[in-house]
Amino acid sequence: MPAVTKDEAVDRLAKAIEKAHADDVVDIYNELFPEEPVSASTAQQDGSRLLARIVSHIQRGLEIEEIVDLWHVVFPSHRRVQFDEETGTLSYREGSEPFQYVD
Repeated sequence: MPAVTKDEAVDRLAKAIEKAHADDVVDIYNELFPEEPVSASTAQQDGSRLLARIVSHIQRGLEIEEIVDLWHVVFPSHRRVQFDEETGTLSYREGSEPFQYVD
């Protein structure tokens, strides 16, 4: 399973979000700001403002819970996303990896 540090995870999230489609920006925004949900039509009209708010929020720093929750939205093919407090790394299983069965 790939593993990245908290800073690397935030960097990967930020880069992916900058390239996100408008529909994905809505999902990302609503994940970060559930108290102020937006619709797809709002994103079409004011997508740059939404994206700017997302980037600003990320730059101020994310809690590890936010990183894990947001990782699921930004990288939906990744499974078993978890943070290891001992190593300080976020690990995940990529969607193309085969399942491992316990004997």
